[in-house]
Amino acid sequence: MKRILAVIMSLCLWTSCKTEKEALPMVFPTDSWIEKTPENLGVDAVKMQEALDYLASESGEDGLDEVLIVRNGYLIYKGDSIHKKHNIYSSSKSFTSTVLGILSDKKIVDENTYAKTIDTALSEQYPEVRLKHFSSMTSGYSGKGVSRWNEPSEDWSWTPYAIDSALFAPGTRYAYWDEAQMMFGRLLTLSANKSLKAIFDEQIGNAIGMGSYDWGTENDPDIPEKVLNNGCTGVTINAEQLARFGHFYLNEGNWNGQQLLSKEWVKKATQNQVFAKEVADTDRKKVDGRGCYGYNWWVNDKMPTGKWHMPDAPKSLYYASGLHNNMCFVIPEWNMVFVRRGEDGNPEKGKPFVYNEFFKRMALAVK
Repeated sequence: MKRILAVIMSLCLWTSCKTEKEALPMVFPTDSWIEKTPENLGVDAVKMQEALDYLASESGEDGLDEVLIVRNGYLIYKGDSIHKKHNIYSSSKSFTSTVLGILSDKKIVDENTYAKTIDTALSEQYPEVRLKHFSSMTSGYSGKGVSRWNEPSEDWSWTPYAIDSALFAPGTRYAYWDEAQMMFGRLLTLSANKSLKAIFDEQIGNAIGMGSYDWGTENDPDIPEKVLNNGCTGVTINAEQLARFGHFYLNEGNWNGQQLLSKEWVKKATQNQVFAKEVADTDRKKVDGRGCYGYNWWVNDKMPTGKWHMPDAPKSLYYASGLHNNMCFVIPEWNMVFVRRGEDGNPEKGKPFVYNEFFKRMALAVK
């Protein structure tokens, strides 16, 4: 009898110790997120704070002010300035590839569409370039003109649509190239005859409660009108809104029962799409996406060296990355979205190093 009672007590103790994460369903925010303690979602608050303290030590003055953590759709951590809006810079690129996903689902264009069929001006210099090459930074596209700093440069012109000769044959090299991304945005808007924001909001933004935000450079008098709503940068939102975007991807394009973007596209966009053997010899050659870049999402996969992009982070992790440490991480195996934003520069040790260390520490907190 004592043995039977001991077994019953052990089972009861095991059941009571199961985390609420296992019992709580996936939820979706309406006007705001439902808040829970980290422990409610199976996260050790002390160890999570230790990981966050490490991140703060490697960040600029904005620290953790705009950090937001969501698990199973419940808000378990928020900084003091999660409603502060500013440009998320190159994290905007993940919104741009999402527009390609929308247009692909609608069968307007898809990843294999030749760019020249949308803009015939590309026929001579870029006859073999497809939209997938733009979205994976392997197009070789370059525009004429001077840089945004008014200095002669191979990189980033305010005249991105003045077509220059190709940097390389499509798919043969990787080049993190803003001019190409701006042309990519232009091709998408031409194909749908709508702005990127209009395409995104009609299919996804309104449904997931993005609310009021800007996508473009309308408020900057120094930027020519023709680069408004480009595919490179300009999404101006807060941490709460960016987390909605991440939560949407976490749920494979589904929002509270509505499949707004096909699972097939989400899978494609968030797995490696760069099979080039070389990084292009440009002034951005230190940015290496070989083996770890999808369709405008960074992914945790093996690079040509055989090493993982972030060896100590969850293998399912992928993320949007922007200047000034504007980051949105999606971690499917943890049912988690992690957002860090700011206007305080990139980590000196590099984002892959710092966030690998951060998620190594977070792994000790997640049950």
